[in-house]
Amino acid sequence: MDPQKYICWNQHVLITLPSEKSKITELRPDGTVSLGKFGAFRVNDVVGFPLGTKFEIFYDEETDKWNEMQKQKNGGKEKNRIPVGKVRVLTQGRDNPAEYCSELNEGVEENGLNSDSLNVTAFTTGSSESNRNLIDRGHDVQKLSAEDIEQLKQKSVTSQEIISQMIKSHGSFDKKTVFSQEKYLQRKQRKFDKIFTVNYLSGSALLQYLIDKNDIQRIMDISEESMGMILNLANIKSTGTYLCMDETGGLLVYFIMERMFGNGAENVDPSVGKIVVLHENEHVNLDLLKFSNYSEDFISKHVITIPLLDFFEPLTREEIESRFTPLPKEEVYELKASKKNSYYRKLKWQKTQLELLKYINDIQYDGMILGTTLHLPDLVKRLGDHIHGSRPIVCYSQFKEVLLELSHSLYNDLRFLAPTILETRCRPYQTIRGKLHPVMTMRGGGGYIMTCIKVIPVSPSMVEGAKILTHVES
Repeated sequence: MDPQKYICWNQHVLITLPSEKSKITELRPDGTVSLGKFGAFRVNDVVGFPLGTKFEIFYDEETDKWNEMQKQKNGGKEKNRIPVGKVRVLTQGRDNPAEYCSELNEGVEENGLNSDSLNVTAFTTGSSESNRNLIDRGHDVQKLSAEDIEQLKQKSVTSQEIISQMIKSHGSFDKKTVFSQEKYLQRKQRKFDKIFTVNYLSGSALLQYLIDKNDIQRIMDISEESMGMILNLANIKSTGTYLCMDETGGLLVYFIMERMFGNGAENVDPSVGKIVVLHENEHVNLDLLKFSNYSEDFISKHVITIPLLDFFEPLTREEIESRFTPLPKEEVYELKASKKNSYYRKLKWQKTQLELLKYINDIQYDGMILGTTLHLPDLVKRLGDHIHGSRPIVCYSQFKEVLLELSHSLYNDLRFLAPTILETRCRPYQTIRGKLHPVMTMRGGGGYIMTCIKVIPVSPSMVEGAKILTHVES
């Protein structure tokens, strides 16, 4: 199955909960996924459906017996274990309150309740034109107590039944306006519904997930708009070779890989499309790539990591070859197991170092993308020699002053053309029936971007030669 379109085994997905919060999970075969108060489900029940499918968790006698057997099997140690239920596919969403009310009526009739006494049709016939007759009596207006609701939840009662009981027990539901009734119903859906949606974990979804978790320091305060601008300015292509520094935990590399190879890694030539990632520490931090759908083998072929100091001061080929000399196959077979392992480790080190020399000395890169806290004026000038002519350089920082210093230092360097600083802002708007206004609380911004073009200046000798050639031809 195509992991871009269908839910597959061992795939990281983004699960959207009724509370509008999200959860990242790996779908392991024969495993279960717990969604907290919204229930739990078996992975096998959702694999094979298209990504974006909406499911609902429900319980019956079979699931109750299975959960009881699991408790007995574990000796009753897991008292607070979330009961695992079955799932069914929802063909229609519940964004329309009228559709949801019809489902509530059906659920009420099935449970032997009087649908006439339950004013769920108040959206059309039993609502009030205004809230003037609505008296604020606090919790007294709801006759169904919290203890009663907990008992219903322990009996694995569906969310429809719980919400039906709450509307029936509400003392002034029919005195609300249509808009107030819709808001009330949506709040209860977010609290009691056992509905979840399995979505593809794209770079944009991962970025929004980290923002919602308030983990913006980890990703250098970058926004989705800034990330899209960086990819466009860097002119990312599938066959390019790019120099990159990523201090966002691998998020920047994740976006670059999506732009280069799409969401899947099928039919991709392993010899083209390389991202050379420089890192200042001993080990590179690309932790967020574990959530991608690219295999470790695919990542190792297209993402090359080099320590920054080794990139600036690499070993020569002679030094690498002098540190280790390969042995003939006959002598390798005669080595003991411990010495043979040591020999292969050294052989692998030599091959890796010789391969890295190609990316350090022999390649002119198609672009450079820097998302780092290092001193950019010195860094860009030193790395600029490795960038091909007429290729873009894009630098990101959460502070404008850093890029101002960088742009001023590049104005006097003829190798860098037209340094320009950009800022992206996208203000979200919310719509209410008959109204449109911006969201009052939002993030401040998405950082700043400096872009320029690497050029190869003409030397004075070439200018004089061109003048003489022009004079001779004339």
